[in-house]
Amino acid sequence: MKRILIALLLLSSLALPAADHHDISLSFGHSMYKWPEKGISFSYGVNIGLSARWEMNIWGISEAVPRPFGSSMFGLDFTCALLGPRSTASKIAGTGLNTLLSIGCFYRTDNNGAGPMVSITPLAVGSPISGRRERILKTGVGYDAVNNEVVVTFSLINLDLYVRGTYRDYY
Repeated sequence: MKRILIALLLLSSLALPAADHHDISLSFGHSMYKWPEKGISFSYGVNIGLSARWEMNIWGISEAVPRPFGSSMFGLDFTCALLGPRSTASKIAGTGLNTLLSIGCFYRTDNNGAGPMVSITPLAVGSPISGRRERILKTGVGYDAVNNEVVVTFSLINLDLYVRGTYRDYY
């Protein structure tokens, strides 16, 4: 747990002096990747804005119950906002309702599986300028090349809390 927190803090501090579109958010919420789920899992991560429509996400999904951090899945993906700009790099907000498409890779600790992944978030409400965003019903499909199996992820809701690139940075 300490290593994960240190890694998230280091990664989030890398983009602090970056250009205007480089907003940063910390992400928390519900997620699962084991079917059927025999407990409760949660997701966490760091999102770094790269441009008006693109962002990079470093995320993890870990088991909370019955064994905290007993099995986990980590990933890196690049996300495109499909319905409009997520950020304008000014005090004018980007698109408040959006759909997000992500392409990336994952690693599983329970069986050392890894491979590519594609996911879609049909509804994202909020933007960096507002300071928060809710990502609703994110669904991902990946191929575990090591174990030759399909991996499906699902997240009911994730909350992104922006620490850079909000209204506080422009007023």
